Parts: sequence; structure tokens; C-alpha cells
Amino acid sequence: MMKSATWIWLLLLALTALTAQSAVLAGARLPAGAVAALVLLATLAKGWLVADRFMALRHVASAWRWAVFGWLLLVLALIAFAFHLPST
Repeated sequence: MMKSATWIWLLLLALTALTAQSAVLAGARLPAGAVAALVLLATLAKGWLVADRFMALRHVASAWRWAVFGWLLLVLALIAFAFHLPST
């Protein structure tokens, strides 16, 4: 039987494969905003899994966990904001 870390690692690989295929999704005539949202959500899930499981933050005080999660949300929000800036 596989350990939970193995399942999480496989999930991270699947999410990485999904984000790597974003060009294929964009080529399928999906709206650019939908592809960007999908990639950002996958990145959020990957970041949370890495912080929670592999950095072992699930066993520390919740303030540390939320600090890392808040940082991740801030970075992704800034990327989403930059995506919607008009090009010059």
C-alpha cells in the first residue's frame, strides 16, 4: 500500500501536467481568463499541498500556516491582477 506522501506527490504531478497543458487548453478556444483561472487554482492547490504536507506546516501553530497561505494568495492575486492589465 502506498503512503499518503506518494499519493500527494502523484497529485502534484497531475496538477503540474495540467498546468503544463495550458497552451493546449488555450488552443482549444477556451477563454484566456478561464485558462488563467485554472492554472492559478492548480498552483494554489499545489502550493497548499507542498506547504501543508512536505514542509510539515500542518503540525505547527495555525499562524504560520496562514502566513504561508496568505503569501501564496498574495502572489497569485498579483499575477491575476497583472494578467488583466492592458498591454501597451
